[in-house]
Amino acid sequence: MATMTQEATSAQPELRGNLGLFHLFFTVMAWNAPLVIVFAAIPIVVGYGNGIGAAGAFIVAGVTIGLFALGFTRMTKILPTPGAFYAYITAGLGKKLGLGSGLLTLIGYFAAYSGTFAFGGVVSNQLFHDTLGLPELPWYVWGIILWLVVAVLGLLKFSLSATLLTVFLGLELLVIVIYDIAVFVQGGATGVISADPLIPENWVNGSVAMAMLFAIGMFGGFEITALFRSEVRNPSRTVPVATYMVVIAATIMYAVTSWAFVNAAGMDNVIEQAAGDPTGTMHATFLAFGGKLLSDISSVLVFTSTFAVILAGHNIVSRYLFNLGADGILPKQLSMVHAKQGSPYRASLVASLACLAVNIAAILANVDPVAFYAAMLGMTSLVLIVILFICDGAILVYLNRNGRRFSFFPRVIAPSLAAVGLGICAYLAITNFNALTGGSQALSTALMVFLGVVFFGGILLAAVYKRTKPQVYARIGRQ
Repeated sequence: MATMTQEATSAQPELRGNLGLFHLFFTVMAWNAPLVIVFAAIPIVVGYGNGIGAAGAFIVAGVTIGLFALGFTRMTKILPTPGAFYAYITAGLGKKLGLGSGLLTLIGYFAAYSGTFAFGGVVSNQLFHDTLGLPELPWYVWGIILWLVVAVLGLLKFSLSATLLTVFLGLELLVIVIYDIAVFVQGGATGVISADPLIPENWVNGSVAMAMLFAIGMFGGFEITALFRSEVRNPSRTVPVATYMVVIAATIMYAVTSWAFVNAAGMDNVIEQAAGDPTGTMHATFLAFGGKLLSDISSVLVFTSTFAVILAGHNIVSRYLFNLGADGILPKQLSMVHAKQGSPYRASLVASLACLAVNIAAILANVDPVAFYAAMLGMTSLVLIVILFICDGAILVYLNRNGRRFSFFPRVIAPSLAAVGLGICAYLAITNFNALTGGSQALSTALMVFLGVVFFGGILLAAVYKRTKPQVYARIGRQ
């Protein structure tokens, strides 16, 4: 075993790698699944949110995340730790809140990672059965195939996964750009592109709260830039640049595509169409303005986009398990690094087995795959919005204590303004949780209680470690 693995002799084992800027950028963007957002989230924001002003919701969300990122990237310069939100909240607000937030973030990412297999099974059937004419199979058969592929890739060098994510995401972005250009060149449904979606007074139509709740949730995962810190080249430069690239690219892409979509479907009835059949309406505009070829290609790429989400999610969960293992919160074996692959192979294996167990439970309970996916994704959205708000507070405290070399705007003003937007969204996420999960109030309440138990359980666990295991308590948050 000693020839196959290395277990760090120091208290802080580290992963290693040689990822470049674009590998990191594409990994984060792949987690966001832009083509899935185009086909699912954007029509929902139009149909159930602020209507033709959907582009404005993404612009406001992007600005809010951008303000957060100004402080976040400053913190990455003076806190060279790969634990991301877990490490930053600990450094700013203390070890008890840090551990509670770290465990909650792990559950949030794990929910999306494990729940997306159900969606992947449904999408696989749509592609291989409906489009290619292959025999129809239960969703869990495709899900298990996807699970096996991702489980193997998770044990190997992350550069291989990053390369696959880069290829898949590059194709997704190309299709989205072609669609946007086709709509604008052809003038949309009327032959003339309307600028009404960009007028701020149209941004406050309909349910602004629902629009912002979904829009802000589409920017989740950019902390991954810091999570992979020890596996990238020149992290002090690569991490901040990749973070800004993700926020800017996502804001522009979602806002422009929302603008294109409402023009493509027709300003007069796009809200009714999107509310009645969100994904179908987007597919119809792809067919109308991009032709059958672009429509078919987009169907294939929705499948690869879903696979990319699962692969990125697996690697994120593995690294959270690795960091918690390195700190001694979880079994130390999780922080073992493969000597040849440089991967957190033990953490990766545990992530795969835990995911398989959750999906087997869903199969045995005969849970509808779409309902299962919605509930798990709703948990992720709530967790990440709340954690963003907590982390923003940690950044504000930490920079004013340790970052006096930075100017007043990124140190105080930017995170303070971000706190307003993130606080409102966190409140909306909590009070509208059943809308996020798509389930009953009873289900939403049960999931909310579970998340609360995880968060406060982490705080309690830290308090226990402070008294009984001071050496473990000292390491919380990769400190």
